[in-house]
Amino acid sequence: MVKILDYKRFEVDLEHLMRDIEDHYTYPIEEAAITENVDNCIDEHYKEIHFNLQEGALRILMLGDGMPEQVFWNTLPKIAATTKMEAGKTLGRYGWGMKVCMSLSEEVWIETGRESFHGAQSWKLIHGEPYYKEEEPLEKGISGDFTLITLRLNAQYRDKFTPEFVERTLQKFYPTLLRGAKVKNREGEKRVLEIVINSKPVGPSPEPEYEKEKPLKANVGGQEATGYVYLAKQTLAEEQRGICVIVHGRAILRQEFFGVYSDINDRITGYVHADFLVEELAGDKTSVKKATGGWRWLSEKIGEQFADFAKEIGAIREEKPDEDILRRITKDLNDLIKHFPELQDVLKKIQLEVLIKKHLGSVRTKLGVGSELTRGVEARFKGGKGVPVWPGEEPERAPTGELGEEDALRIRRKAKGNVYITFQTKPDVKRESWFSPEGVVVINRAFPTFMRAKRLGKATEVYHNERSAIEAIFNYAVEVGAIKQKEADNYRIEVLSKWGQM
Repeated sequence: MVKILDYKRFEVDLEHLMRDIEDHYTYPIEEAAITENVDNCIDEHYKEIHFNLQEGALRILMLGDGMPEQVFWNTLPKIAATTKMEAGKTLGRYGWGMKVCMSLSEEVWIETGRESFHGAQSWKLIHGEPYYKEEEPLEKGISGDFTLITLRLNAQYRDKFTPEFVERTLQKFYPTLLRGAKVKNREGEKRVLEIVINSKPVGPSPEPEYEKEKPLKANVGGQEATGYVYLAKQTLAEEQRGICVIVHGRAILRQEFFGVYSDINDRITGYVHADFLVEELAGDKTSVKKATGGWRWLSEKIGEQFADFAKEIGAIREEKPDEDILRRITKDLNDLIKHFPELQDVLKKIQLEVLIKKHLGSVRTKLGVGSELTRGVEARFKGGKGVPVWPGEEPERAPTGELGEEDALRIRRKAKGNVYITFQTKPDVKRESWFSPEGVVVINRAFPTFMRAKRLGKATEVYHNERSAIEAIFNYAVEVGAIKQKEADNYRIEVLSKWGQM
C-alpha cells in the first residue's frame, strides 16, 4: 500500500493534466517515451544515451551532463514547466516527455549528478494524479555528470519494450544521427551523440541500393539546409518514400515536395536537414506549421531541386489528357458561364495579349479542343512553328524592320465568354491551376490535389479540374484588375453554388 503522506503533490493544477496523454501523439505512446528522452538529451550537453531493459524496467542513462540543483528540485516537479523555449531553439518543450513516462509506469525514478550535486526523486500516479518525493541517490559508481531515468513499467507495457522495439523506434526517428551526423544542443554547439542499447551501439536501418543520387542544398534566411535525394534500385517500403525532413537530428515528417506524376514515386527517397524549422514544429513534433516563412522558402527551393531530379530520372512524364474528360469539363464550364451573366462579364474584361518571339517561333503549349495552329511570320526569319489560336481570335503580324529581334506574331485575345483548358505537369509550380500566358486555363497535373483526385476516379478528377478552372478565372481577374478582390469573393461563392446545383 502506497502512503500518500510520503509524497508531495505536483505544483500545478492536475485535474486533467494526466488524462488522455495518448491523444497528444500521432504515433504510439511507447515510441514517444523513447523520442522525448532522446530529444531532451539532444537539447543539453549529453554525449551518450544508454537504454537498458531488465526485469520490467527501462533504464535511460544519459552521460556527459546533469541537472542543476535548482532545476532538479524546483522546476522538474512542476511536470509541465519548461525553461527550454526561453533558451531558444530546442526540441524539448511543454514537459510532455515526463508525462509520457509517468503514464506508462508504476513509478519513475529520476537521479542526476552535476558537479558536486547528486540528487534523486521518484514519481508515481496515485488515484490518477502525479506525486513525487525526494529519494536517497542509488548510483554511486557513475563518474562524471549524468541523468538516469528508470521507468518501472506498468504490466500492459512490459512486453512491448524489447531491445528490438527500442532499436526500430530510434532508427525510425533518428536515421542520420545513427549514421554519425552531428546534432545541436540548446547553445547551437554540434556534437556526435552515441546511442546504446544493452551495451550495444545502435546503427541505422540497412540502406537500399541506390541507382542515382543528387545533393540538396538551400539557404533560407541565412541558414542552410542540406541533404540528398535518391532513386533506389528496388521498390521501397511505404515509410521510406519521400524526403525526410530532419530537425536537430529528429525526423519530423516525410514530404514528397509535390511528388511526380508517375509510379516511380515508390523508389524515391532522401532527407534534408533543416534545423531552423525547430521553432516552427507543431504538436508532437511530427509536423511543421506550413504557413510560416521558413517552411515556405524551404519547400520552394528544395522543391525546385527535387523537380530537376525527377526530370533527370524520367519520373515526370507528359501524359496525353483524357479527351472525354477534357470535353466534359469544357462543356460543363461553358454551360455554367451561359447561366451566369456576371461570370461572362468577368471573362470579357480579361484582355490577354500573347507575344511570340520570332527566334523562338512558338510557345510551349499544346493544342486544345477547338483551337488551330497559326504560323509565326517575319520577313527576315523563317516562320515559327506556330501558336494555338482559339475561335474568334485574330493574329496580327508583329513589328519588323528596324525593330530587329521583335516578335514573329502577336495575338490579342479576349476570352469572349468562353473557357479553354489544357494540362501541364509542373512539379515545381505550387499552384493547382492558373491562366497561362497563352490565355488558357492550365491544370497542373503534378499538384498533389490533382494526383489524389485522379486516384479517386473520373468523377472526382472532373470535379477537381472544374473547380480549379473556376478558381483560376477569378484569381487572374483579380490579378489583372478586372475585378476587385471583394467582388471576386462574392462572385466565387455564387458561381460555386450555381455550379453545385447544375
